[in-house]
Amino acid sequence: MSHLYAVLGVSRSVDSAGLKSAYRQLAKACHPDLHAGDDRAALRFKEISAAYETLGDPQARAAYDADCAAARVASRRRLWKTATTMSASFVITVGSGLMAAKWLLGV
Repeated sequence: MSHLYAVLGVSRSVDSAGLKSAYRQLAKACHPDLHAGDDRAALRFKEISAAYETLGDPQARAAYDADCAAARVASRRRLWKTATTMSASFVITVGSGLMAAKWLLGV
C-alpha cells in the first residue's frame, strides 16, 4: 500500500482544511467522468478517495499514523541489526586475516 499522505501530496502535519483542499483538487483532476475510458485515472481516483477516507477521519488517521510510526521503528531496528552484524563480520574477517598474516610472517 502506498503512503496515504504521498497519494494526496501533503505532509503528515497537514490540518483537516489542507487535507480536504488537496483531496478536492486531486479528485477534480482525476475524476473518471473527465477521463472516460482511462483506467489509470479511475484507479488513481480510487486511491485518492481511499486515502482521504482514512486521513479525513480523525480516529482512522491516528491509527494510520501509529501504524506508520511502528513501521518506522521496526525498520530502524532491522537496520541497526544489519549494521551490527556487518560490523562484527568485518572485525572477525579483518582480525583473522591479520592474525594469519602475522603467523605466516612469523611476527
